[in-house]
Amino acid sequence: MGEIRVTCKTADFLPYDQIEPLQGRLKKRTDAQLDKICRSIIKHGWAFPEFIWQHEGHNYCLDGHGRQEAIPRLIAMGYTIPLIPVVYIEARNMAEAKELLLKCISQYGTVTKEGFIEFADFDFDFIDFEIPDISFDDIFPDPERRKSLAERFIVPPLSVLRVASGPWQNRKKAWLSLGIQSDKGRDDGMLKSMAALAKKASGSNLPSESIFDPVLCEVMYRWFCPAGGQILDPFAGGSVRGIIAGFLDYNYTGIDLRQEQVDANLEQIDIVKERKQPVWLCGDSRNMGNLLPSEYSCDLVFSCPPYADLEVYSKLPEDLSNMDYSDFKIAYWDIIAKSCSYLNDDSFAVFVVGEARSKTGAYYGFVPDTVKAFEDAGVRFYNEIILVTQIAAKALTAAEGFVKSRKIGKIHQNVLVFVKGDPVRAAQKCKIDPKELEDAIASMEKAEAEEISA
Repeated sequence: MGEIRVTCKTADFLPYDQIEPLQGRLKKRTDAQLDKICRSIIKHGWAFPEFIWQHEGHNYCLDGHGRQEAIPRLIAMGYTIPLIPVVYIEARNMAEAKELLLKCISQYGTVTKEGFIEFADFDFDFIDFEIPDISFDDIFPDPERRKSLAERFIVPPLSVLRVASGPWQNRKKAWLSLGIQSDKGRDDGMLKSMAALAKKASGSNLPSESIFDPVLCEVMYRWFCPAGGQILDPFAGGSVRGIIAGFLDYNYTGIDLRQEQVDANLEQIDIVKERKQPVWLCGDSRNMGNLLPSEYSCDLVFSCPPYADLEVYSKLPEDLSNMDYSDFKIAYWDIIAKSCSYLNDDSFAVFVVGEARSKTGAYYGFVPDTVKAFEDAGVRFYNEIILVTQIAAKALTAAEGFVKSRKIGKIHQNVLVFVKGDPVRAAQKCKIDPKELEDAIASMEKAEAEEISA
């Protein structure tokens, strides 16, 4: 696959097989940790020299053991290992060398939450880092300011959103610290095959259920729903979308087929406390006219439907994820049409979708079908946003599918935005401070410039 780059300057180099570990059993690394080291080396090259103590014909490693331990994995992946950049460390004897080794790996200080939040302003992949525990109060430090901070929060309105960026992960961790458990209410693990492949590939444990991203909720509500507006979610699923809406003082009504899912969501309603209580209704969204109050209307339709049969949510015959795709489309079209009939004029609808494969391996075309369903309901396709998910988890499972049948590992979802009526009037309802927008775009430009120059 190529040779690992050397991206630092030093006075000397050694073949990797002439370097001997000195730490013995001092530190243990899991398969997942070694995978992270490999990914870092592939991305950044050999970016730091290893510290070497030369003694009686031996080259003992004082610092760089993780990289040394990762070398066999890199070779197995097809990479050629270069001469290792080294710096020689002086020690009078073995005891002093081991003392220096301990000093290399010691932490003379503790990472603080406040400092980490400032450091995480840079937009790079945080999946390889142990993020300190961050609470909601760390992001919203003063209860009186929570609402204004939530209203002011924005990421640049560009066509790609990266969930692995530091600020996004910080905010996600803060939201989840409230106690949101969106996986509650699901009896059986979904996406089991993906989790099993990851386990087989590296021993890593991936979640077997999909959980909606709370930061995506916050951003979409902020961008496309008027303050205090009414949100209709015809495929409610877990609690995330309702909890975030209530906490940000939106009115939320979600419909889900399964009573156990609705009950699990209601168990978490205390998270919202004094804010607006989300409403979950149990039933088939094809019958939403019998479920919703008379004279009901909404300011935003926002949902994440089943991706055809990619995840099977229940054994209920009316569950769309149990249907063949031809029946799925009929039910799906019906639900979208009925949802849009409740949408006020000059308002937006947002669906988070992703392609799924049929038994033949070909895509169903679920994304363009979603666009067609909304347009048939008289709601125009207006924006497409690519939500880039965390690469590392998918990288563990992509090799088998690609080698076998050239299936590309998918690391994105499609956030489709539609508008009913006039988009200008719809935008005027969702007020955003132009200065905040300018600051957000400037921040992203700065982060990209720093990443390119690094």
